[in-house]
Amino acid sequence: MASRSRRGCIDCKKAKVKCDEVHPFCGTCKRRGRECSGYRPITTARKVLETGSTQTAEISLTNQEVVGVGSPDAISFSRNFHRQDATGCCSVPLSSPASRASSVSSVSPIVKHNAQIQAPPLQRALAIVPPGTVQPSDEPFIAVYFMRHPSELVFGDEFIQEMNSNVLLVFQDNPQAVSDSLSAIGEVYLRDSPLPVLSFVPNRKARILARLRNMDNLGLSLELLLTTMLGLCAVEIIDASYHETQISSIPSLMENLAMMLDHHLHKGLALSQLARYFIRALARQDMMLALTRLHPPHIPTDYWVDDDCMRHADRFMGYTSTLMPLLAELSAFAGEVRRSLNETVDEGILNTACSTPFQHSPDVLNRAALLKSKIELWHPTVDTKLSFNSLRRFLLHANAYRAASLLYLHRILNPAGTSPPADETAVAMAYEVMVHTPAMEEDIRMSLWPVFLASCEVYNECDRITATKMLSAVCKGRKTITAMRTNSFVVNRVWAARDNGGDWDWMRLAQRYPQELLPI
Repeated sequence: MASRSRRGCIDCKKAKVKCDEVHPFCGTCKRRGRECSGYRPITTARKVLETGSTQTAEISLTNQEVVGVGSPDAISFSRNFHRQDATGCCSVPLSSPASRASSVSSVSPIVKHNAQIQAPPLQRALAIVPPGTVQPSDEPFIAVYFMRHPSELVFGDEFIQEMNSNVLLVFQDNPQAVSDSLSAIGEVYLRDSPLPVLSFVPNRKARILARLRNMDNLGLSLELLLTTMLGLCAVEIIDASYHETQISSIPSLMENLAMMLDHHLHKGLALSQLARYFIRALARQDMMLALTRLHPPHIPTDYWVDDDCMRHADRFMGYTSTLMPLLAELSAFAGEVRRSLNETVDEGILNTACSTPFQHSPDVLNRAALLKSKIELWHPTVDTKLSFNSLRRFLLHANAYRAASLLYLHRILNPAGTSPPADETAVAMAYEVMVHTPAMEEDIRMSLWPVFLASCEVYNECDRITATKMLSAVCKGRKTITAMRTNSFVVNRVWAARDNGGDWDWMRLAQRYPQELLPI
C-alpha cells in the first residue's frame, strides 16, 4: 500500500480523509465513488532558467540529488547528494518529451562529481515532485540506478540522457511506484558491495508485482505500467543471484504485456511516443525470446516500429529496428518448420549421424527463399547527423544482425549435425557474422545474438578462442547475467555436445534447457 501524508488531493483534504496520493487522480476518490479533482499546484516550483535562447526546466527528485553522483570507484553517496537550492529542493534538468526516443544527445547525465547536467530546451512546463516523496532509505539505490544502469545497458553514452529524461517524465506522475522500480535495480547492483549502512528492502520485487497487478484496475497510465515492467525485467537480467534452475518471469511478462497493449488499442486509445519508447525496449527482449524459443513474438512489431525507427538509431537496437519485422517472420517460420521436422523423428531427437539433408515441401522452400531475399535486400537507414565513429558502430551491428539472420534461416532448414555440407556452409556464414563484429567491448556489447549464433558453429581451436573472446567482450561490456549464461550455454551445452558426438543443435538444446538461454 502506498504511504500516506498531508499532500493529498483537493477532495480528500476537503473530506478530511487520508489520500493515497496516486497521480494524476487518487485511488481513494475512486473507491469512494467520487470524481477526483486532482492536486493543487505546487507553489515551490523553481523558476525556469534562461541562458541565451536555451531554456531548461528542473525537476526535484528528493531532498538529495540522485543523478549527479561521483565516480563509480568511490561509492560515497553522501558527499554528492546534499546540494539543495533555496527552496530545499534538489533538481535535475530534464529534456522534453519532444526529444523522445528519437533524439540523440552527446551529453550524458552520468556526470563526474558535482558537475551540472545540461539538457535540451523544454517544450512544456514540468511539475516539481514534492520533497520527501522518495523514502530517504531508497535514495542511494536510485542514485546507483542513474549512475550505472543506463550507461551499462544502452548502446552508448549518447542515449543516456534521453533514457533518464523519459524515465523522469513518468517519475513525476507517480514517484512512489517508479522509485520502487529504480530502487529495486539499484539494490541488485549494490547487493554484493561492502556497504553495511544500506538496508535492503525485503520482498521489494513482490511488492512491485502486486502493484503491477492493480495498475489496470486503478486506471493508471500505460507509461507507468511499461516502466514498471521494464524495471522487473531489468532486475532479472542483472541479478547474479538468479539461479538458472529458476523459471524466468520475462516470458510471462511479455505475454501479459501483449494482452494489455491489445486491450489498450481495442479501447480506441493510441500509443504515445513515450509509450512507444518504452515498448521498444520490451519488444527487443520479446524478439530475442521468440528467436530462441521458436515462436512468433508476443508484441507485434507494428505496435512500435514507426517513422522514428527509420530516421534514428535506437538505444538497444541501433539501426536494426526496421529489421525486426523480418525477424518476427523468421521466428514464426522457425517454429513451424522445426515442429514439422520433429514430428518425422522418433521422440523428436534428431539423428546426428544422418548424412543427407531433410527434404522440405516446395511451400517451405519458397517461403524460405522469399525470406532470404527480404533479408538480403534489407539495409539500415543512415542518420548523417551522427559522427562516422557512431555510424560505423551501428552499421557493423546492423550488418552482423543481417548476416546472423541468414545463418539462422539456414539452420532452420538444415539442423546442426544432419549434413556435413550444410555444417560447412554454416561455418562460412558464421565467419561472415564475425567479420562484422567489432573487437571493442563498448561496440560489441549489443551484439550478443549474432555472436551467439556464430559461436555455435565454430569447431576448431583457433576459431573457438576467437569466439570465446567475443563472448567475453559482450559480457564485460554489458554485465548482464543473461549474457553470462549465454556464454556458458555455448561452452557447456553446444560445444560439449559436439565434442562428445551428441546432438549439438542449439535450437533443440534451447528447448531442453530453456532457462539457460536468454540472449538479452
